[in-house]
Amino acid sequence: FGVDPEQLNELLSLGDDDSEDSTAQDEQSSSAHHRPSEEESESSRSPAPEEPFTERPGSWIGPYKLLSVLGEGGMGMAYLAEQKQPMRRQVAIKVIKPGMDSKRVVSRFEAERQALALLDHPNIAHVYDAGTTELGRPYFVMEYVKGLSITDYCDYHKLTIEDRLDLFLQTCQAVHHAHQKGIIHRDIKPSNILVSVENDQPTPKIIDFGVAKALGRPLSDRTVFTEDSQLLGTPEYMSPEQADMAKEDIDTRSDVYSLGVLLYVLLTGVLPFDPQTLRDSGIENIRRTIRETDPKTPSTRLTSLGEEAAKVAERRSTEISTLAKNLKKELEWIPLKAMRKERSERYRSVSELADDVENYLNGEPLIAGPPGTRYRLKKFVRRNRTVLAGIAAVLVVFAGGLIVSGIFAIEKIRLKGEANAISGFLTGTVIRVVNPYVSRKEATVLILDIISERLEGRLEDTPLVEAEIRHHLGRAYWRLGQLDAAEEHLKRGLQVEKIPKKKVPLMSALGHVYRAQGRLHEAELQHRKAWEWGRRLLGDEDMQTLWCMNGLALAYRAQKRYEEAESLYLEMIEISRRVFGEDHVTTSLLFTGNLAHTYMKQGRYDEAERLFRRMLELQPDIVHYQQWEMSGFMQLLATIYAEQGRFDEAESIFLKVLENRRIERGDAHRDTLRTFQIVANFYKDQQRYEKAEPLMLRAVWGRRITLGDEHPDTLESWHNLIALYEAWNKPEQANQWRAQLPQRDDDK
Repeated sequence: FGVDPEQLNELLSLGDDDSEDSTAQDEQSSSAHHRPSEEESESSRSPAPEEPFTERPGSWIGPYKLLSVLGEGGMGMAYLAEQKQPMRRQVAIKVIKPGMDSKRVVSRFEAERQALALLDHPNIAHVYDAGTTELGRPYFVMEYVKGLSITDYCDYHKLTIEDRLDLFLQTCQAVHHAHQKGIIHRDIKPSNILVSVENDQPTPKIIDFGVAKALGRPLSDRTVFTEDSQLLGTPEYMSPEQADMAKEDIDTRSDVYSLGVLLYVLLTGVLPFDPQTLRDSGIENIRRTIRETDPKTPSTRLTSLGEEAAKVAERRSTEISTLAKNLKKELEWIPLKAMRKERSERYRSVSELADDVENYLNGEPLIAGPPGTRYRLKKFVRRNRTVLAGIAAVLVVFAGGLIVSGIFAIEKIRLKGEANAISGFLTGTVIRVVNPYVSRKEATVLILDIISERLEGRLEDTPLVEAEIRHHLGRAYWRLGQLDAAEEHLKRGLQVEKIPKKKVPLMSALGHVYRAQGRLHEAELQHRKAWEWGRRLLGDEDMQTLWCMNGLALAYRAQKRYEEAESLYLEMIEISRRVFGEDHVTTSLLFTGNLAHTYMKQGRYDEAERLFRRMLELQPDIVHYQQWEMSGFMQLLATIYAEQGRFDEAESIFLKVLENRRIERGDAHRDTLRTFQIVANFYKDQQRYEKAEPLMLRAVWGRRITLGDEHPDTLESWHNLIALYEAWNKPEQANQWRAQLPQRDDDK
C-alpha cells in the first residue's frame, strides 16, 4: 500500500475467481475487535448500525482508527489507519467491500492474507493482524509503505544503472524468499513494489500478493482469469505459460519472466511490448503476443524511442550514447534470458537471475551470454513460418549438415584445387545466396552467425580457405551494418599467414568498415595500403586493384578531398573501359556513378546529371546489378533535380528511395538514416519545416544511438537540425540542441 490511489485501484482488484477451492482457516481472533477507550469522542466511533455500510475516515475497524482512503478496487478498500495500542503506528488495512463477500472472493482474500503471513523478509510488507468487521467482512492489517513505485522512484531520483540494479537485487531477494516459502507471486510489476527510505537507504518492498499461488498447498487456484475470461493479471508482465493457462502448472520461473520484464523497464524506461497496442488487440491476441512474439532487444527498443531516448538516458544520469553502448553489450542479455518463451531456457531460479546481475556488477562472466544460434533459429522459425520458403534451400543446407561436412572435409584435403572448390562452394554458393538485400535481414544475420560459430577452430590446416571465407563473411556483415562482426572477421582473415594476394581484398574491405565507423584516417591508410599491394602483386589492371582504388577515392570524398577523388575515378574509368569495355557494370555504373556523386559534391550538377542519365539508360541491360546500389544512384539524381529546382521530380524519387531503404534495411541502418537526413534537408531548403523536422529528428536520434554522439554523421545531422530551427525562427529549440553538442578537446 502506498500513496498512489491509481496504483492501488489496480492493486485491490481481488479477482472474481470462479474456483470454489478454499482452505482459509478461520483464525480471526475476537481479541482483534478492540473497542476504543471511553475518552475517544463519539464522532470517531464506528457508524451507527442503521448505516448498512461503510467504514470511513474517523471510524474504527477493531483497534484501528481510519485516517484516509488509500484506494478502492472492484472488490476491496484500502485505508490508512492509526494503531494506538499496544504501540502507536500507522498501518494499512485492506477490507472486502460490502456485497463482495462471496465464498470465492473471501477465499481469494484469505489466500492473499495467508501468503503474506507466511513471509518474513525486510523487502516484503508485513502482515500485523487480521479479523472481521462488525458486519462480518474480513480484513487484514499490514505494514504501511509510504513511497513511490520502483520505476517512479528510480526516475525521480535519476538513479544510475548500477543503483537501479541494486534495488532490483533486493526485489529478487524478496521474491526468492517467497519461493522458498512455497509462494509464487504471479503479478510482479512496478506498482506492486514500493520504495521508501529506511536508515537513509532506499528500500523496495513488495506490497501485494493478491494473485499469489502456493506450491504444495491449496491457497487458491485459477486466479488469473475471471468467469468471462478477462485477464486479471497484468499482461505486460505476464509469462507465456501464465497467459496460456494450459494444462502445465505455473512454477517459480513465471516470476523469473516477470522480473525480466521489470529489469527491461528499469534499463530502457519502456515495456517490451507497447501496452496500448497490446491491450487494444483483444484477449486472444494478447495471449498470442505473449506466447509467440519475442520482444526487441533493449538497445533496439531504445533506438525506436527517438527524442524520448535522451530523456531515458537523463533519468539514468548518463548520456544516450553511453546507455546504448552498455545495453548493446552484456547488460541486455540478462532480461532477455529471463524473458525466454520456453521456461526451460530462462534462469532456473530467481536466485540464479540475481547471481547474474551481481556477475555483471562485478565484471565477471555472465550465465546468460548472447542468445545461441540454436535458440535464435528456433525463435526465427516460430515467428516467420511464411518467410522460410524463401530461404528454404539455405536452411536445408544447414539442417543437412552439408556445410559442416564440407568444413570437416577441408581439414583432410591437401590438394589446392579441391580446397578451392570447397571454398568456392561455401563462399560463392552459400554466403552469397544469403544476400543481405534479397533475403530478410534477420534471417541473413542468423545464418551468418551460424557459419561463424561453425568456423571456429576447424580450418587451422587450410589458411587460404579460412581467409577467403572470413573475407566474404566480413563483407556480408558490413553490408548489413553489423560493423563489429565485420571488423572481427576481416582482421582475423588478415592474421592468416602466407596469403599475400588474398590479403588485398581483405585490406580493402576493412577500409570500408573503418569508413562506415567514421574512422576516416584509418580508412584512407587501409585503402592506400591495399592499393599498393594490389598494384605490386596483381597489377594495375586487375579488378581487385581497381576496387582498392575505388575504396581510396571514397575515403578522399568522405574527407571532402574531391579533387583527389575525381582524379582516381577518372583513372579507374579509363582502365575499366580499356580492359572490360564501356558497358561493363563496374565501368558504366559503379565507377561512373561515384564520379557523378563527386561532381555533385563539387556543385557540377550538369556534368553529374549527364553521367547519371547514361547510367540509367544502361541499367536495364545489367540484370545482376544490386537494387540497393541503384537506389543510391537514384537518390543522387533526385539531389541534382532539387539543385536544379525540379522539386516535384526530386520529391517523388526521394520518397521512393526512402521507402525502399526502410523496407530493405530497416530504420536504424546507416543508409536509411542517411536518406532520412537527405530528404529532411530537401524539405528544409524549400522552407517546408513541418515536413523536415520529424525526418531530421529521426536522423539525429538514430545516428546518436547507433553511431554515438561524436561520429561525423551524427554531428552532421545535429548541426543540420540546429540550422533547421534557426531557419524556422525557433531560437529556443536551436539553442537547446546547440547546448547539447559534444565538445571537442580544443573547445574545452
